[in-house]
Amino acid sequence: QPTSTHQHQKHAQILYLTIIYHDAFAMLLRMLLRLPHLVTLSSTRTITTQPLLSSFSSSASRLIHCSMSGNNELPPPPPSPKKNVIRYNLYRGHPNIDCLPQSEMQAIMSSLLNDNQDSWKKYLNYGANAGDERLLSALRSFLLKRTADDDLGEVTPCNDSTTSDFFITSGVSHGLELLCSTSTNPGDEVWIERPTYFLCTQIFKSNGLSVKSLPMSTPGKIDIDRLIDMVERDGVSPPKMIYIIPSYHNPTGLSMSVEERKKLASFAVRNGVLLVCDEVYHLLDFERGSYSNPRPAGMVRFNTHAQATGGEETVINNQGCCISVSSFTKIFAPGVRLGWVEAPPFIIQRLSNYGYIDSQGGNAPFMGSIMANAIEMGLLDSYLDKLRIEYKERYELVCGILQQEPRLSILSIDEPRGGGYFIWVRFPPTVNADEFLTYSIENYGVRFMAGTKTNPFPNDEDDIGTAIKSCARICFADLNREDLRKGTETFVEAFQSYITTIE
Repeated sequence: QPTSTHQHQKHAQILYLTIIYHDAFAMLLRMLLRLPHLVTLSSTRTITTQPLLSSFSSSASRLIHCSMSGNNELPPPPPSPKKNVIRYNLYRGHPNIDCLPQSEMQAIMSSLLNDNQDSWKKYLNYGANAGDERLLSALRSFLLKRTADDDLGEVTPCNDSTTSDFFITSGVSHGLELLCSTSTNPGDEVWIERPTYFLCTQIFKSNGLSVKSLPMSTPGKIDIDRLIDMVERDGVSPPKMIYIIPSYHNPTGLSMSVEERKKLASFAVRNGVLLVCDEVYHLLDFERGSYSNPRPAGMVRFNTHAQATGGEETVINNQGCCISVSSFTKIFAPGVRLGWVEAPPFIIQRLSNYGYIDSQGGNAPFMGSIMANAIEMGLLDSYLDKLRIEYKERYELVCGILQQEPRLSILSIDEPRGGGYFIWVRFPPTVNADEFLTYSIENYGVRFMAGTKTNPFPNDEDDIGTAIKSCARICFADLNREDLRKGTETFVEAFQSYITTIE
């Protein structure tokens, strides 16, 4: 039993060293300290051990406090340090749950259940291969209305051989899978952007396709002139397919101009390339600045221009064309799992004749009836209008915070229109985004997507690959407004702290 203050301090130090060097003794020490002759101290014996305790492990601190208190019961352990806990997740490309169309779905389901069964019971059966005509008709009308003011430039009207048609899918990924299955063979090449949607590459590889990079002038911007020269002047064989995100690009937020769309569509038609355009964000846009800027038309609309410049024979024989894949995921709700392919009739025919489609009888006929109701009742229109306002305010909130730090730049900040879910942040060239991500999570609890995650060719050490390494993708759609504000402020704080460690 210790008999002096000096002995108490020595005893405490022994406990400290024992636990630090061998935590396996912790259980034994706790048992020993429960013995009466170790925990009964004179009330006149007072020692000050707080400075020492502050440096103890949590186990040692518990033991010493126990011996000082004379209490046979060990106190509960303190909370463990929250290392690597995500406080603000700016990584995930999901809509915020409170922004989902809950009241709209209630109205749709109520209307459906109150109707005579004859109006909806047929949708419990198998459906047509390309989709129920009611949904297809509603979708055509909806898209015609929402894109009536899109900018086409000077385009020659098309004839019946290249008008677009629709095929209902379970979403963009499903549409990509079906197009690969019906229009490519293993070993064919698909050329994609850098950076790009980080999960697309595996879809192509799963179908045996060889994935290669498009020529890029900067991250997110295709060098179309170089692409044309490679194929039409230098003799490089064109790919079977090109995959792009032309509107409010994931992850950069950029959009292709009307002239770029015309030029790329004409290239695809002349060279028999399937130009597959992921246009899931096309309708999820908003104006920026003090004047109105028309939205460039979707890529399928430029098949007409390509035909006019390349000739009808080229379109029919080579079957090069623009194909749109889109869905209700971003403009309504991911959970409905419903989308569409818009393409010339020969592409739609391939999809409709595909074996498993022919066997199952079309995709999600009952959910299709729900979305047909959403369109016919005007609920999709009104909801999308609200969503565009919501995302514009979120985008401006995040940009306003980021712009307070002059060493951070936003790639899409000068775009005449904004849209989509993401902001592409560029750091100084000395910042490695992967290393900063680790620092940010460990010290600030902020997660984002480092640029290399979006680079399908991360080992390429060219200028594009190097630039991507110093960038990050931030999602402004997922968190609630207050967490989005705090998360962005903490992201900036983490950056300001990290930059001092590498300067």
